[in-house]
Order: sequence, then structure tokens, then C-alpha cells
Amino acid sequence: MVCIHLKMAVGIVLVVLLYVISVVSSTRPKEKTVVGIIGQPVLLPCGCSKLETPNYPTKTRIYWQDLNPRVLHVFKDGHEEYNHQHPWYKNRTTINTDQLASGNLSLLLNPVNVRDNRLTCDVILLINGLKSTECQITVNVAASYQKPKLTLNSTDMTLVCSTHGGFPEYQVTWRTHNRTLEPQEAVNKTTQDPGTGTYNISSRVNVTEGQNITCSIYNTILNETQSNVIIIEASKGENHLLKFSLVAICPLVILLITVILCLKYPNFRKPWRKMIHCCPEPEPENTAQQPENAELNLQQ
Repeated sequence: MVCIHLKMAVGIVLVVLLYVISVVSSTRPKEKTVVGIIGQPVLLPCGCSKLETPNYPTKTRIYWQDLNPRVLHVFKDGHEEYNHQHPWYKNRTTINTDQLASGNLSLLLNPVNVRDNRLTCDVILLINGLKSTECQITVNVAASYQKPKLTLNSTDMTLVCSTHGGFPEYQVTWRTHNRTLEPQEAVNKTTQDPGTGTYNISSRVNVTEGQNITCSIYNTILNETQSNVIIIEASKGENHLLKFSLVAICPLVILLITVILCLKYPNFRKPWRKMIHCCPEPEPENTAQQPENAELNLQQ
């Protein structure tokens, strides 16, 4: 008998717990996350059941506020009301009043700025004195970095990678043809634009000639990478020395080859005998005059 009552008690407790869980989950606001690009509009989406009650739009109040709380926007008794709107959001919020009755409680924030980063907006509905939080939307602010610019200082052999206009803070990676540089091998500098709040960054590493090196900037919110690559060529001084050496050596090599050909191949001497005095052409022997001289001697 005691076991039966114990089982019944446990069953009742489980039913109550399931009911409480269902009530809590049903009243919990819908959580969403959106990405807002600096300087552009972003929609904070929110939808609920229809608001077409017998008293709508009277005795109906909807307000959008952050967690501080600061009021973004208010709709009260059929009209938008701006007396309680925080200065941060003045002239930046819009709702579609024609779609509120059908449950569209979305808010347009325009334009997005850096101060909106990590903004969490609660959409609170108050009808006939009953209050409920319908949605909770968090805004992650972002902006794309420009393609990095690579500047080589050939005097101290350092390479600087610079870019600007991005948000949030970056992740920079340097890679050569055979490895990824360690973070401590780079000297990074970050400044924030006082007007837009975006970041200007530069990263400097030591390089050597012949390296193929890539600088990459990664934006964590946009999952976006901007890269640039450069090949570190030999210094101009060494190039000039090489050219001078070739100019000086080539004529000597040609002259040497010509002399060797003159000595080895007699027929090759004729075109060059006037130019090269080291290879004079030998005079032909006057063999025809010897018999004539002998005949004259006999007659005498």
C-alpha cells in the first residue's frame, strides 16, 4: 500500500515538473543573432501571434529596449512614441506599423555603427496589462578589411603589411613558402578611427631575399580573409654588379675564342687578320723563281 502511494506521489511530481518546464520554455523569448555591417541597415527580426484583440490597437504597447535598459523604439495605443527613446537610437529606428497586427514586430536599425556591437534587444509586448518578452535579438557588428598593402624596406629587410576599415579586431597570419610564422615573429600595431570606430592595422616582420611571403587578415565575424603576396627579389646593388660583370667578361671570352680559332684553323684567319695582329697570314713561298734563276746561270 505504501509503495502505491509513493509511486503516485512520484508521478504527480513528474507531471508538475513537466508542466513548469513547458511553461518556462513557452514564455522564453526567441533568441536570434544577426550581423550588422557598419554604415548599412540591419533588420532585427521578430514574429509573434496575431495582435488582433478586441481592444487593439488601444491598450497595446510594444517597446524595443536593450539590456541596460535603453529604449530603441515604442509603439503605444496605435502610435509611435519617441519621448522615451534614447539619444543613441534617435532617427535610426523604423517599424512597419501596418504589419504589427499580423505579428511582425521586426525593427530596422539604420545605419549600424560600432556602438551597436553586441547590442541585445528585447521586444516586449504589453496587452491589457499582461507583459511578455517575445524576442531577444543580438547584433554582431562587422566591416570588411581592405586588401592588405605590402611595403618592403630593403635597407633593414623588413616587410610591413597594412590595412584599414575593418571591424572587429583582426587576426593576422604570415606565411612563407614552407612555414607559418609564429605570432612573436611579427610586430603588430593597431589604431582605431575616432570617427567610424573601425581599425587601422600594421604588422611588420623580418624577411630575406628569395622569400615568397603572404600576409593574411582574417575577420572572425564575417569569416572573411583578405590576403596579399610578395616575392622578395635580390637587391638592386647585386643586380648591377652582376650586369657589370657580364659586360666586362663577355668581350674577353669572345676574344679568347677568336684567338683559339685563329691558331687552330688557318682558313679562319683571313677575315680576322686585319683585326687580330697575333695571327698574321704567312707569305707564300716563291718556288717559281728558283728554276728560272738556275736556267739563267747555266746560259751564262
